[in-house]
Amino acid sequence: MSAVPEESEARVEQVLRSELGQVDSPDVAEAVIERVERLAAGQTEAERAMAAEQAATAAATAVEQAATAAPAPEAAVAAALTTAAARAVADTPEAPTVVEAAQHALGVAGAPTTPEAERGRRYLREAVLRRMGPLQALDARLFLAVNCLPHPRWLNSLLYGASWIATGGWIWLAGVVVAHGLRVRGSRGAVRLLLPSMIGATWIVEHPVKQVFRRRRPFIDIVRALVVGKKPGSWSFPSGHTAASFAAALTLSMIWPRRAPLFFGLATTVGFSRVYLGAHYPGDVASGALLGMLFAELIRRAVSRQKSRDS
Repeated sequence: MSAVPEESEARVEQVLRSELGQVDSPDVAEAVIERVERLAAGQTEAERAMAAEQAATAAATAVEQAATAAPAPEAAVAAALTTAAARAVADTPEAPTVVEAAQHALGVAGAPTTPEAERGRRYLREAVLRRMGPLQALDARLFLAVNCLPHPRWLNSLLYGASWIATGGWIWLAGVVVAHGLRVRGSRGAVRLLLPSMIGATWIVEHPVKQVFRRRRPFIDIVRALVVGKKPGSWSFPSGHTAASFAAALTLSMIWPRRAPLFFGLATTVGFSRVYLGAHYPGDVASGALLGMLFAELIRRAVSRQKSRDS
């Protein structure tokens, strides 16, 4: 790493640690989270990232200026957190540096930090959980239990790779096309069923369903999550990756029932990776799995009925 990124990372880390150290009670934490949610209201991560990408100032300077310009201590903490979060999800060369700085400042996944910053992070997390309903809070605690597991680089790479190739579900279709090329029995029917079932289920989940619920990602305020790899920009509920994978797993299991454990094992790995990587709550993943299978089955039946009419 060159001197400039190292300097930028150190500056962001210093500001965040300093501001987190100001959170010295549950009341202060409540005030900070209220401001954080107000600042981030109504925006997806992609929208905040786009604004950060268009900014002329460097990430470290933006975080410093946000904290300095705030009129009160609680506002300074909120401004520093939300500015760093926006810069962390932006598609810029600085983004990985901001992520590293935030993780070090927050003591994520065992990273060393100051006692004051760790105390502030603990108060902020509890404030976030108190503002949730019972089911949401349970979902968040389950998320933290998985997301705060050790993150060795080899496992990060493995699960990020699994998540990346599962985007849109195209890897499932590619596998079936290869099977068809090898003349595997049932593969022709698999191609005909998988394409509409998986694409239809994924589209429904990714667009109308997510727009209705508009749940924010776990990492939006960088208080709750360790994020590995590129940060997604859409809403969080339900998980589109998981919906596509379980839609494909259900469809293929109907054609090759003996391989069902393999298909659902792969789909479960994709779902787990979304929580481990910091992109989704467990509830997003569970709902994505259920909705993916439901919509895939409805579409499969519609396609089968249409095929029967045409024959």
